[in-house]
Amino acid sequence: MIDYPDCYEDEIPTKGGWSCPVTFPTAEPTTESESLKAQLRTEVQLLRPWFDEGLRSRGRTTVGVSGKGVDAISEMLDILVSFSLNSTLIVPDGYNAPMPKLLRYLISDIRAFYSEAVISRPGAKFPSPEDLEEWFFLETIAGDVFYEVRERLVSADILVLIANGLDDNEIDGRLALLPGTTSATTEERLREPHISREVLKAAAEDFKVGDVGRFSRSFVPMSMRDRRSARATSVIYS
Repeated sequence: MIDYPDCYEDEIPTKGGWSCPVTFPTAEPTTESESLKAQLRTEVQLLRPWFDEGLRSRGRTTVGVSGKGVDAISEMLDILVSFSLNSTLIVPDGYNAPMPKLLRYLISDIRAFYSEAVISRPGAKFPSPEDLEEWFFLETIAGDVFYEVRERLVSADILVLIANGLDDNEIDGRLALLPGTTSATTEERLREPHISREVLKAAAEDFKVGDVGRFSRSFVPMSMRDRRSARATSVIYS
């Protein structure tokens, strides 16, 4: 201090946070589930700064109906991945509803996070509701997972309705599917290895009270149900 009496305090930048210049490697995923979850975590990390900026400017968020907040978005997506791959109904503690009813609250929170993040992107044109739907379902990895979850739910509903004697056309109408969907996919769904007994039981309970198809209809908007083939390769809004 005697040899170097100069003070540089005024030259220290006051804005901007410190960040480490080193990118630490992560463990290589070894399964389809781990790989998909890792991609989703990256997607959430890319969107989180935009979400935080929007939260600061608006002072509110609609994320939270599931019982957990924005810090649990990756966990919510992990739950959907597990369900999409093998119909797993086990969830961590802290949520407001049991499975499979919890699925509806998870999709609400995840959609809210993605939408609130992308509309807060600095300098970006404010998207229309149609733009938001197309971006989420056709360009994000989360959107593809939503399609997979819907397929699991639709498969369970179709099997339950077949077991109750409904014909193909009636099933299509009951589940708001394109005409011919049930007849074209019945054999494939009957051989589907990833529909758990618990999911079939839940679908059967819904049939008893007239709610069959309720969950599958809520996952993907009608306007996007038959557009999965149009999915783009990019995963962030541009």
